[in-house]
Amino acid sequence: MKYLRASFRMCAWCGVSAGLYLLWLVGLPVVFVVSADAERWRNWVFGAWARAAVQIMGMKVTVRNPAPEPPFLLVSNHLSYVDVILLQSQVNCTFIAKSEVAGWPIVGRLCRSMKTIFVDRNRKRDALRANTHIARAMTRASGVVLFAEGTSTKGETVLPFRSALLECAAKNQLPVHFASISYLTPADELSADRSICWWGKMTLPGHVFRLLQLSGFKASLVFGPAPVVAADRRELAVQLWSAVTAQFTPVVRSGEFVSGFDLRGSESNEQSGLSPLSE
Repeated sequence: MKYLRASFRMCAWCGVSAGLYLLWLVGLPVVFVVSADAERWRNWVFGAWARAAVQIMGMKVTVRNPAPEPPFLLVSNHLSYVDVILLQSQVNCTFIAKSEVAGWPIVGRLCRSMKTIFVDRNRKRDALRANTHIARAMTRASGVVLFAEGTSTKGETVLPFRSALLECAAKNQLPVHFASISYLTPADELSADRSICWWGKMTLPGHVFRLLQLSGFKASLVFGPAPVVAADRRELAVQLWSAVTAQFTPVVRSGEFVSGFDLRGSESNEQSGLSPLSE
């Protein structure tokens, strides 16, 4: 039953992704000619894809606190590629990713089409170029999301934030928003740290198929109540890390119970499918 569910969802996910990508390609010339607003068209297609993926995966999303309005720079902890789907289903944004992703088959092309900002973590000078692209994205009234840990984790804690890509915000003393992400699977399913979090030596195809076998799972997205401002990028990174850590709920392992993962509070907005856009 689980294999059948995963196979059906995989086909649905691939079909939706291909269909929306073709729609984006067909509509792009029209957008340029009629309104010169490719950004709006990109946001609509990317958001539609993310909200469809939420339904396909059986993700139930809980959001606390209002999402920031573009333009913004948002820093979050990082657990999985699922984070991209979760955040894009709630806000229009551009993501920052490691340069290796650009070379991945299919995925890399899709990311480039959606204006992902790539950064080479092995070249310190590349942070300067990436900061320039971050500034440009914000001048387009776009939201930019930075996973400042630099890697995805299994969700036990939040790793120290890298500061290189916060230079633009610190230099101009721009307010930086923050959010924390956590996941929870049903008690009779594989724990979230092994089925949703993508870390270590897990392969992408195997992980995706394992994820799609789940009957469903819960995602908690908590936006920070107020942005952080600091003139020094290292100090900004420390303050953001403290703020994210303070509201972060560790991912549950098999046989454990975490009381902080409350998806029913009055401040929450649980959704079973489509949701409104809002170094």
